[in-house]
Amino acid sequence: MDDAAPPARDWSSLPLDALSLIFVRLGAVDILMGAGLVCRSWLEAANFPDVWRSVDMDKHESVFLKGDAVLREMAKVAVDRSGGQLRVFVGRMFVTDELIKYIMERSPSLTTLRLVSCFGVFSKQLTSVIKESPLLELRSLELENIDLTMEELTAILESCPILEVLRLHYCFLINSNDERTLRAKFTRIKTMTLKWDDECCTD
Repeated sequence: MDDAAPPARDWSSLPLDALSLIFVRLGAVDILMGAGLVCRSWLEAANFPDVWRSVDMDKHESVFLKGDAVLREMAKVAVDRSGGQLRVFVGRMFVTDELIKYIMERSPSLTTLRLVSCFGVFSKQLTSVIKESPLLELRSLELENIDLTMEELTAILESCPILEVLRLHYCFLINSNDERTLRAKFTRIKTMTLKWDDECCTD
């Protein structure tokens, strides 16, 4: 009986389109952490814009281990590699108004933006930029634990003409009266969800 181990598979010989599909499933953070540097063919596949259409930097363990500055640079690399094809961006804590500005200026096809616990991210400067360069393709905006004012939110929504989904969770500067105003003003938004904890839900 032949007990010899089967020959090791040479993953570097996979076609680039197959590798790029694997990388799409792997995710942006793992690629940036080293998966795209294994060999020349992997590096080439990691530079396909299709790999970077969705960048989720929310719950990956590296988000909690790396410094904020490092994470911001990783996000910028991902945006650059997308070649303007970024559709989805998800980030937490490390995101700043400067990074959001960087993303918006280079991602005309952005359809989904989700931010968690990012403070001071929607500065007056950024809202002015959004007014000048509307988010014409944005369809879903999800903000959790963001110190966003009603004035800032209104300015953003006015610059998202086809927004269909708005979800605000624990954005305590927006109250139930503001919610009624938002629903009356932005009837085009099909799904609007605003949630606070029980204590903050009482008027």
